[in-house]
Amino acid sequence: MKIIKYIFFFSFVLGYAQNINDEKLLAVANDACECISQIEASSDAKNDNISDCITKSLESVKGKKGDATNGKNDMNYKMVETYLVQHCKPLKELAFTENKKFKYASSDNVLAQLAYDDGMEYINEGDTENAIEKFSKAVEIDPNFAFAWDNLGISYRKNKQYENAIAAYLKSLEIYPEGRLPLLNIAITYNLNQQYTEAVTHYEKFIEIFSDDPEGYYGLGLILYTQDQEEAGLDNLIRAYTIYTSQNSPYRADAAKKIGYMYKDLKNQDKLEVFQKVADKYNLKVQNN
Repeated sequence: MKIIKYIFFFSFVLGYAQNINDEKLLAVANDACECISQIEASSDAKNDNISDCITKSLESVKGKKGDATNGKNDMNYKMVETYLVQHCKPLKELAFTENKKFKYASSDNVLAQLAYDDGMEYINEGDTENAIEKFSKAVEIDPNFAFAWDNLGISYRKNKQYENAIAAYLKSLEIYPEGRLPLLNIAITYNLNQQYTEAVTHYEKFIEIFSDDPEGYYGLGLILYTQDQEEAGLDNLIRAYTIYTSQNSPYRADAAKKIGYMYKDLKNQDKLEVFQKVADKYNLKVQNN
């Protein structure tokens, strides 16, 4: 079995000094985000496409300004990656979009589909009230329109109507029990509604079905850690980080940041042996830089 060593540099994990108003960083990030907005949501190589966008944007700024950036291995790549995770809306949309279509993604009923399309326009504009009205109309016309239920749930969640959001996700899961997005979103919403037991249950179900998807481990790890299950929480976060890394996902930056917080918290509690135990399990090496 090939052993992979994951090395954390404190300057990255614990938050290296970075001025987000730096002209070069913003130029690269804006250019990369624009490039990311052109990536097809259905692409099976989204993470590689995102990586190419960041690398090309770095090279573009280097060419214009004569700056010494060294592509992916340079700290600047990590800085841009981290900034994009926090600020690039198209990146977030790509991460939470199904790669493949399935039979419940659209409706054979023209009126239901038209209402859904209107709802998508409203939700993309941030108009959740009208989005709720349109998605509600879509599922009233076609009760088996799972994507309409999903987006109705998202609209309710953005409106902080968590109980209604959960009800919508449950309807979607009745239609398609293995739906990735409703499974993930219902776990997130249960957590927002402080129903932690239900959130854990749905994250675990998500992991059971999508064992290679880091999002389940990431969400579960955060909940468990904040519920005083530090070792289990850290275990799931590091597992998420290793999967993000193997998939070349920019969200490894966010996972690394959270692991850094856990390291500091455990250090403050004089519990670094907990961190070391889990780090050793994943062959994770921490290097002070």
